[in-house]
Amino acid sequence: MENLSGIATFVQVAETRSFTESARQLGVSSSTVGKTIARMEERLQVRLFHRSTRSITLTAEGALFLERCRRILSEVTAAESELSGLAGNPRGRLRVGSPLLGDLMMPAFDGFMAQYPEVELDIDFCDRMVDVIEEGFDAVIRTGEQSDSRLAARRLGSCAHVLVASPVYLKRHGVPVYPH
Repeated sequence: MENLSGIATFVQVAETRSFTESARQLGVSSSTVGKTIARMEERLQVRLFHRSTRSITLTAEGALFLERCRRILSEVTAAESELSGLAGNPRGRLRVGSPLLGDLMMPAFDGFMAQYPEVELDIDFCDRMVDVIEEGFDAVIRTGEQSDSRLAARRLGSCAHVLVASPVYLKRHGVPVYPH
């Protein structure tokens, strides 16, 4: 990052043609700007500016370097904008494994898709215990305790188990004492 800071300082000096004005705009001292340029010139083994008591102008090498540095700073700005845009608007593919509980889960999935239209929701409805990491799932919804220490689990809710039977079944087989 020190190189990037040096590049930003170099571009500022090249645009203002003044160490003093660049220092003021960057919020540092003139001597800091001068030392940054001197270190850069020493590292690159080339003179970037012609300096006189009255003016600062770019050398031919400085002009070439300026073009590249502007592109570099532009790319960094674009990368930062992209990331900050991603932070506000999730997008991409989200692979979710869920048991066959369509009536229970579909309203939640529908709401998610409405709230995040740029997310492509890939839902795998299955009751088998998938290997989340090996099979490339981003999230799975399961009942019971989580045993894979590589994963983080969060309780979404709870539901009671109820044993039911039709009157016809009970008439034929009797009322069970224990579930089988």
